[in-house]
Amino acid sequence: MKLVDKKQITVCLLGLAVICGIAACQKSFDPKSYAPSKPLPSYGGFSKSKDIEPGSLQDYFTFDGNVKDSLGNLSGTTAGNITFGPGVSGKAYQGAAGAYVVFPSAGPGKDLQSYTLSFWMNSPKTAGLARGIFSFNNPTDFWGSLDVYLDNPLPTDPNGDTLMFKVHMTNTNGVPFAGYFLQSKVPQINKWTHMVITYNGATSVINIYENATAIGIAGVAGTSGYVVGPTIPGSDPANPPVTPYGLLKFPTTEAVLGTWQFDTNPSLTTSATAQSWSESYTGLLDNFRIYNKALSSTEVNALYNLEKQGR
Repeated sequence: MKLVDKKQITVCLLGLAVICGIAACQKSFDPKSYAPSKPLPSYGGFSKSKDIEPGSLQDYFTFDGNVKDSLGNLSGTTAGNITFGPGVSGKAYQGAAGAYVVFPSAGPGKDLQSYTLSFWMNSPKTAGLARGIFSFNNPTDFWGSLDVYLDNPLPTDPNGDTLMFKVHMTNTNGVPFAGYFLQSKVPQINKWTHMVITYNGATSVINIYENATAIGIAGVAGTSGYVVGPTIPGSDPANPPVTPYGLLKFPTTEAVLGTWQFDTNPSLTTSATAQSWSESYTGLLDNFRIYNKALSSTEVNALYNLEKQGR
C-alpha cells in the first residue's frame, strides 16, 4: 500500500482553505451595480446655478464665513456681532440686533434699470419692529432707492405666523408716481425660504417669488388686493394716458445689508437717523444675488432647485 506524505496532505488542505475563503468573500453578481449612474436633473436647461445669466449677475454673496461679494463689485465693512450659521449650502449670514454690512459704494446698483434680487431667508417672527434686509440708499430722502424688509403682521394675524415681505422703490426717471410700497404675505417662519424679486423696466412688470412660485403683490396703483405679476403705472391710472413706470433710475450712492439706510452709524441719508420702530434683520440669509435684469420664471425655478441642491 502506498503511503501519502503528510506534507502533501497539509498543502492540499491549505489550498482548499484558500479557495473556500475566496469563494466566501465573493459577492453574487449584481447587474445593477454595473449600470451607468444617472445624470443629475437639469431645470430649464440649467444644471448649475452659476450658468443662469452669468453676464447679468452683478453681486453674489455666498456667506461662507465672510461677507465678501464673490464678484468683487461691492466691498463692505461690518458693524455689530455678525456670525455665520448653517446655510442652505455651506454657511449663512446670521443677523443680530445692531449688526449690518455697509458698502460705501453702490457698485453696479447705481446703474440698475431692471433687476432681480434673489436670496434665501430663515426668519423668526417679527417682534413689533420692522426688520431691514437690504437697501440701496437715497442720500437725501427718508426712504432708500430700493428697500427690502419685513414688517409687522396684519391685525388679522395676531399670532404673527405670516411674514409681511415688503419692497420699496424710488424711480427718479421723471415719472409722476416715483415711489412705491409693495407687499406680499410669506407664511414661512423659522424655515429656509427662497425669495426673489424681479422688475422688468421694459414692461414695468414686477414679480415676487416664494420658493419659485409667483405670489400676490399689494400696493400697485390701479389694483385691488394681492395681484400676481402686476404692471406698475408711473402715473395715475384714473387719468389716461398712463405713463409707464419704465426703466429705473436709482439715486443711490451706498448700500447696506442687514438693516435700514437710516439705522447705520452714521446714517446713509441726511433725512433720517435710527427709528424706534425699526431694527436690523435677526434671521439667516444665504446665496444673496443681484442681477441687472429680470429673470424669467423658468430661470427663477432653476435657481431655486439648483441652489436647494447645492449646485
